[in-house]
Amino acid sequence: MDAEVRSLDNFDPKIRHFVEYVMLKGEISMFPGSVNIYDAHSGCPAGMNKGRLDRFKMSIPYAGRSVAWEIIFDCTRPTEPPDFIFGTEHEDFLPPMNEIESLLYWDANRRESLHLLIKELLLYYKEHNIQCAGTNIRLQQDIMSLLWQANLKKDDFEVWAPKIENRLGIIHIVTNLNVDFSQLPAFLVQGNPGPDRAILTFSYSSPDSTRISPELHLSPKIEHALGGSSCLKIPSLTSGTLIGDYVICIQKLLKNKVTDVIRGVEKRKEYTAAFLSHFGRSVLEYDLETFSTMSFLFEWNDFFFTFTVTLPLYFPGDQPQFLFQSVYHESRGRPYFQIDKDFPYSPRWSANEMAVRAKAHILETIGKFQRASVLAKQK
Repeated sequence: MDAEVRSLDNFDPKIRHFVEYVMLKGEISMFPGSVNIYDAHSGCPAGMNKGRLDRFKMSIPYAGRSVAWEIIFDCTRPTEPPDFIFGTEHEDFLPPMNEIESLLYWDANRRESLHLLIKELLLYYKEHNIQCAGTNIRLQQDIMSLLWQANLKKDDFEVWAPKIENRLGIIHIVTNLNVDFSQLPAFLVQGNPGPDRAILTFSYSSPDSTRISPELHLSPKIEHALGGSSCLKIPSLTSGTLIGDYVICIQKLLKNKVTDVIRGVEKRKEYTAAFLSHFGRSVLEYDLETFSTMSFLFEWNDFFFTFTVTLPLYFPGDQPQFLFQSVYHESRGRPYFQIDKDFPYSPRWSANEMAVRAKAHILETIGKFQRASVLAKQK
């Protein structure tokens, strides 16, 4: 927001509540992003325009881009709805103003009136973009695949098809992914407020290009719950694949991730129970909420050491990590320890077999670890 607009007090009092509500509400379109207001000025004569800003430009997130619309109120006629000047990318965008309910039933006393009007205009703007994209056979097929193959509704996607000298420019399509995240464990989403959102964007370098770049966007809450961006690599979109088919593929991938995370909690719980069954008298602590770590104090030939198991989010598909730590010896001012990731393991083993094999591995490893810890102390 520019300096002149930063203070809403500069707007005419009869218009200020509209602007304030739009800024407070924030997101208007499907794609996340903030509305920005700039180039505000007054239509009143010089000397009478202080504190009476009544027209401005608004940058609106849409289809992964920003569209700039100019909104023109008349502070001398505050009960009237505003006029609009739409962006140069679609000079032929002429919505049927006599059919737009938010205009027909404009209420100057409702602070949400402008917000509702912009949202309704965006519906017509999306339809206009779909029609523009539909002049290209490939884009028409992709859009139809979203409706028919992926079973999306028009509310689930946005299309950006700008015209440059009467030709289509770079195309962007944004789709919502219909994935149920509500069953994710509470401990993975707590402390991360916000929506459960998964969005897929497609960028076409040109309407007829075979190179289409897909990109997955998750809300911070969901990205954290699924293990971060490093765990969410999506495949490339192969030439000739309709984007509706690709949406189905990514939705399935995310649903499988959710299933794996939920299953991981149960498997970690089983693994923890098996270890406690075998080594319960030696347990120091274990995580009773996430079942992701547990520590034990063991003794071998009068040598005491701690043994910590860390279980990953996608256990048992991903292998656990063992940590041996000496009770006696230090290295560089810290207790001597070794991290062990190289031990016999199969995700197909039962929890009890994993515990039995871990015990065997400890007995095979501890002698070498004891000698290494003594040597570390001598250095």
